[in-house]
Amino acid sequence: MGRPKHYSLELVGRCQHLIDGLVGMTARDEFAQRWRGPLTTTFLLAMSTPMIVLPYERLYQPMQDRGGVADDTELDRKVKVNERLKESLSDNSKFGDAPFWSTDQWSYIDSTRYFNIAKNWDHQIFETLNSDKAKADAGAALTKNVLKCIRNALSHGGIAYLDSYGRQSEDATHMLAFAAFPSVKRKNELRILRISVEGYQEFLGKWSAWLTDNGVDTRLSEDGPGWFDGQR
Repeated sequence: MGRPKHYSLELVGRCQHLIDGLVGMTARDEFAQRWRGPLTTTFLLAMSTPMIVLPYERLYQPMQDRGGVADDTELDRKVKVNERLKESLSDNSKFGDAPFWSTDQWSYIDSTRYFNIAKNWDHQIFETLNSDKAKADAGAALTKNVLKCIRNALSHGGIAYLDSYGRQSEDATHMLAFAAFPSVKRKNELRILRISVEGYQEFLGKWSAWLTDNGVDTRLSEDGPGWFDGQR
């Protein structure tokens, strides 16, 4: 495998290519029989972790002066994804208007009292997530808050599998819930997102397409591996 020149974007494209080519295999009998159903949800979560976390940590966080050990913003002189990230994750950008808004199946609770999501959830949480208000709130939520919730849930284990009714049961998984603290100073609260598995797959496809629709592979290949490190 060739070394990625722009991890934040190329790994997203590579993972999406794997989803497109392999997601159908997760429903094969040998998987479904052993695990009481297809491994589609597991596969999407595994693929989506680098797809969300890498751009968030290596592009968005440095733009907010909150970078960690890696900063890809300097690689972006020709790819120009930085400007689009700033626009879509601004304080005025709503998730329902985002280019990677995938479906009206999203539900959103901006803040609820903290509870241990590894245990049985309170019935009222499911009722709230099923409400028309929670669905409308998803589209009205700030895109940056939604992505932060997904990123933190993927990174810290805030994931719950739900059935076709959006509840916890032994039935096959049809929905995913993402839960995370709204901020490090608000650990007595949780922010919660819910989406169907199909809707999440659609979201990942649009997220990948939006990040890489600038021809990143072509541009990086044309310029070679040294265009961003001072060799050109």
